[in-house]
Amino acid sequence: MVVELVLKMVAFRRVLRAPGKRHGWVVLCLILSAGTAQAQDSGLSFLRIGTSAAAIALGDGYVALSRDAFSTYWNPAGLAVPGTNMLALSHHIWVSDVRTYAVSTRFGVGQTGGLGFFVTATGSGDLEARERPGPSEGTFDAQFVSAGAAYGRRFGPFRVGLTLKYLSERIFTSSATGYGLDVGAQLDLFGDRIQLGAALQNLGEMGKLNAEATKLPRTLRLGGALFPFRILNADDGTTLLSAFVTTEVSRNIPDETTRVHLGFAAEVLETIIARVGYITNDELRDLTFGAGLLYGGFRFDYALLPFSEGFGGTGHVLTLNYGW
Repeated sequence: MVVELVLKMVAFRRVLRAPGKRHGWVVLCLILSAGTAQAQDSGLSFLRIGTSAAAIALGDGYVALSRDAFSTYWNPAGLAVPGTNMLALSHHIWVSDVRTYAVSTRFGVGQTGGLGFFVTATGSGDLEARERPGPSEGTFDAQFVSAGAAYGRRFGPFRVGLTLKYLSERIFTSSATGYGLDVGAQLDLFGDRIQLGAALQNLGEMGKLNAEATKLPRTLRLGGALFPFRILNADDGTTLLSAFVTTEVSRNIPDETTRVHLGFAAEVLETIIARVGYITNDELRDLTFGAGLLYGGFRFDYALLPFSEGFGGTGHVLTLNYGW
């Protein structure tokens, strides 16, 4: 399986056989190339890795909820929500040495707009290369980068947004670049008690990597969030307890793969947040968990991803947001 995954991913003869690195490479292939031993219609699935712990803990159901700096990934329409300027940093710790780093910003533009910039990079760490059983012939790595800008604009309760991104993939000595485009929309009903969102992600194309160009994982997301109740302090109107549920459907168009994303969160005293999520039809995970802590202009979020048995452990996502 490992050999077939690598051949499918990069069309190289150099494959990984070292037992100590097996888990990291298998997970890297599954996470980054949507790899299976069968033919694939799209790759570059690192573009489907969520960039923020809050969203990942909710099972990636965030297209309607996104309102922070990482709206550059989830739905650029969220940049247009009135609010503060933001800077957000995220670190994904997968198994072995596979890591993802992301930074994103949000700045208000006029009375009705928001502008964001972002960079996301995923790397494998050093992997041993072999053409046949025996001593290693050295090491190689894989790196994937997405960087660009996004803009959102508000029209009353309705918002629209656009993301433009530069894409780069490098595996061993081969590399390719390309571009991507996301469009999104959000709508708030009954104040913000019901929130709806939609996004079409990863329109664009890549240059050739070794023999042929990788097709982008074009994805359609449709979702909604419901805030059923809030308990307020009678003295000053602060929120003592609030909760919401979110549901979303995502469709990888080239692969004809559909996933359902469900999430629930509760916030206590506008300080502590608990989250849980569920994803269907995912090769690596189904349940997700997380928590958040708010202090002044800072918000720290954590997500726990228990990977399926056989993939070497759990994943962790740490995100820090600062608003001013």
